[in-house]
Amino acid sequence: MDIWQLIERDHENIGGLIREIPYALNDPGAVGGREQMLSDLRAELDLHAIALDASLYGPLSHEPPTRALLEDLHRGHAEFRRQFQRLARYSRKNSAGWLDTFEDVTFLVDQHLHRHVHELIPAAQALLGPEEVAAATRAFVRAKTKALQARRRRNAAGGMSSEIALVATLSGVAVGLGYLVWNGGRFGGARSSRAAEAADRVPRQAVRPMPR
Repeated sequence: MDIWQLIERDHENIGGLIREIPYALNDPGAVGGREQMLSDLRAELDLHAIALDASLYGPLSHEPPTRALLEDLHRGHAEFRRQFQRLARYSRKNSAGWLDTFEDVTFLVDQHLHRHVHELIPAAQALLGPEEVAAATRAFVRAKTKALQARRRRNAAGGMSSEIALVATLSGVAVGLGYLVWNGGRFGGARSSRAAEAADRVPRQAVRPMPR
């Protein structure tokens, strides 16, 4: 399984969680289950972001055609994470308000993943050679594994809220993998002439909202 298939699998998992969560509103006793499912969705999105940071964002950040795209994607991820926090303001009885906000947030998520498929992946495929793709695949898997292990250790140790633990996991894994994967300019320091020429062929597509 290569990195493109791993990204597709993550998107399918995220989409499945988004579709399942509203059904929990039909069960009066499912608020706790709904909140757990929402936590699972946020964790899946953050793990996906960690893996992309460690695998594709490093080499693409060295190319002018994709640098602005990566900055936009980082901003988009930060924005829907902030919007998720709004869901905590709704009481257990305000299911309608909760669902409206949930739909607004997941629309942002849909747009974000749409950009992965129609902008990030085509750009990466145009710029990366077979060896770079193989290395990115290994980095993607290693990043998710390290993040999951770190989160489980913190949850087992206790004494830290899930939100603080997640932020700590994101920060620690990003720093560690940034050194391990990109140390020595593995991708960015020695660009081939093929990759440099391919930068001029990176598709620039307008963002179209995902159908709801």
